[in-house]
Amino acid sequence: MYISDICSENIGPLEKVVINPGLTKEGFPKPIVIVGENGSGKSTLISNIVDAFYELANVGFSDAMHTNRNYQGKQYFKAITQSEMHIGRSYMFSHIGFANGDKVIHYSFVGGKISLDEYKKRAGIEPSITVPWSEETFHKSVTIDKKDSESIFTNNVLCYFGPERYEKPVWMGKSYYDTSMEESQHPSVANRYNGEIANSIEEKERNARTLQWLLDVIADSRPDIQFAYEGIEIIHVGTDDLNLLGIARKNVETIMSEILGKEVFFGLNFRSQIGSRFNIRETQSGQIIIPTLDSLSTGQSALFNLFATIVRYADKVDINKSIHLNDISGIVVIDEVDLHLHSSLQKEVLPKLFKLFPKVQFIISTHSPLFILGMKEIYGEENCAIYEMPTGKEITAEAFSEFHKAYRYMIETETHKKEIEKLLASTTEVPSILTEGATDWRHIKAAWEHFKDREEYQGITFKLIKYDSVEGTALPKIEMSSSEIVSICKQLSKLPRTNKVIMIADADVPNDAKQLKEAGKNYRAWGNNIFSIVLPLPKHRDTTPSICIEHYYTDEEIRTPIQISGIEKRLYLGNEFDENGLSISDAPRLLCLDRNSCGEGKINIIDGQEKKSVVDATIPKDKRVNLALTKMAFANAVLNPPSEEFKLFDFSAFKILFDVIKEILLLSE
Repeated sequence: MYISDICSENIGPLEKVVINPGLTKEGFPKPIVIVGENGSGKSTLISNIVDAFYELANVGFSDAMHTNRNYQGKQYFKAITQSEMHIGRSYMFSHIGFANGDKVIHYSFVGGKISLDEYKKRAGIEPSITVPWSEETFHKSVTIDKKDSESIFTNNVLCYFGPERYEKPVWMGKSYYDTSMEESQHPSVANRYNGEIANSIEEKERNARTLQWLLDVIADSRPDIQFAYEGIEIIHVGTDDLNLLGIARKNVETIMSEILGKEVFFGLNFRSQIGSRFNIRETQSGQIIIPTLDSLSTGQSALFNLFATIVRYADKVDINKSIHLNDISGIVVIDEVDLHLHSSLQKEVLPKLFKLFPKVQFIISTHSPLFILGMKEIYGEENCAIYEMPTGKEITAEAFSEFHKAYRYMIETETHKKEIEKLLASTTEVPSILTEGATDWRHIKAAWEHFKDREEYQGITFKLIKYDSVEGTALPKIEMSSSEIVSICKQLSKLPRTNKVIMIADADVPNDAKQLKEAGKNYRAWGNNIFSIVLPLPKHRDTTPSICIEHYYTDEEIRTPIQISGIEKRLYLGNEFDENGLSISDAPRLLCLDRNSCGEGKINIIDGQEKKSVVDATIPKDKRVNLALTKMAFANAVLNPPSEEFKLFDFSAFKILFDVIKEILLLSE
């Protein structure tokens, strides 16, 4: 089950929002990421999704909604109030379509004056579909019967993690933090009654319940043994069952390992030991590194309890699903997913944990550019749906407004700003070129040596601004990106300048590329002698417009090897590997760690970065070495050829770039 479409009108800040996330090419639901500034309607949108969960559950279960002794009947998770209606409007509604097998279930939340026909039309519901309707000003409905409701919550995980998710720090006394539970949730003693939901949609006290469940998981994975004449033998349970139950335990340990950044396993203290029965140990040494779940940081605890709860919920209705995480299906809503989390947990860990559950549709709100970047790297641009509130417009990762704010703040920091100003101040007499990357100017310099003496370029002079990335040492060190070039151009174009400055960006970020060039041109004049160029597309790349400067060479040239410390290394292209990261060639069988850059038709450059490394898949992990060359090593080899192969490189594709530079330099201000 997953959400197929959402349409909300006139609810709070949301004037008109339409979301149709679609599926990945594998047929899995795409994660839906909701972004926007405070007050833009993210929580408003999420509140209706969660309300739909409660309404669906209420049809099949007697205890889905909370009761209150001060009121008769049950309390709505979300009440419909006039105050929520968008100012100046006479109606509001939220429609959510749930795809459940071959059925579509409709949730309706309606307030104000609107007819059924108009509602269907505006919500995108086919006229022939029956939707329960009331003439009352405010009403809600779901098109589901008791049988389907029971089936949905038996076969799927539907839960909500709100922004208040946190656990009691180990140092805080009980009198300041109530950890009492209303009832025992220990699987071995808790009873299920007909008509009661197995898993609450929004659960409190996750830490305590997760701990109890973990103790059961560990107990199930441990064999009964007896000493026999020939050694120890397993009794009372089959080895196949132990193997499967051990996988369930390993799955949860994998979640913890990702969070802690090291391989760990769960252990038990002896019952006579004072304190927690549960501990976390490092796999390699066996040493206890976390004495109890309570000792995790707030962020680590929140993150582990979130994903452990997903597994626990699935396990409670079908133990096989804790063994096979890719069989867990459902919808998990997380408001403010970056809450309490360090930057590395946001960017590197969270997306990997989501990827463990391919059939679960995650609906996530965030303010974090780092998290968005991580989702793009793990899922790829096409497999993650990002919507910006309050418009509901689907955007790319780099179009996220928080990105531009973050980049602008970085640009405005004194160190970064002064470094760039210092570089440009030294070139006030001649036209200057500043490239997006520290490798790009090296390629342009090497290519210009082959073009500068041609008759058509006589009188064309410019100075390349040389710098290194933060890893470099010899030159000034700055970090650049296409988004930063946009910001720099805006900033520099505000002041008069005597010489032309040309910024050159790669063509691999479509949103930035649109800003850095004018319609029908490969460049943009910003005013006051500031120009930007997006790398023009060479003829041999006419079917793949998202390029970087290395794509000006042929594929054969890109693959030119270099011997480094006795190991042959080179750049790789994404189309040398299948979608699983395995090389198409079997001699030798290589593995690329950046699977999102791999696949038929992809020309992504696979360089020597840790996250994009290429290794020999046929040798043990502890003996593998990175066979991918860094872009910097490649650029230096092009500039100062270490072999005859590099001396024979063809720079003809660079002509289209130099023609644009020439056009700009010949312009009169």
